[in-house]
Amino acid sequence: MSVAANPEGQLKYDTTSLSAKAGKVSIDFTNMSSIAHNVSVESSGGTLEGATPTFDGGTKTLSLDLKPGTYKFFCSVPGHRMAGMEGTLTVK
Repeated sequence: MSVAANPEGQLKYDTTSLSAKAGKVSIDFTNMSSIAHNVSVESSGGTLEGATPTFDGGTKTLSLDLKPGTYKFFCSVPGHRMAGMEGTLTVK
């Protein structure tokens, strides 16, 4: 599955909803914005499951081993998540 940062520099992703099957989950994150972003994934309990490096220009892949449940994906750069740069990842 894939997600991209808004290329015009708005603090948002191109989707707010992702879904995957339990087990090995890969998220390809593309950031063609001039602002550095990342994708971080946390469980419903708030545990950080993993994150890409923070970067601008290009694509990085985040590989996780996830159990069924609802997770949040977000940018952990200060202020970005509060501005709306987050979404829900549903794992079945």
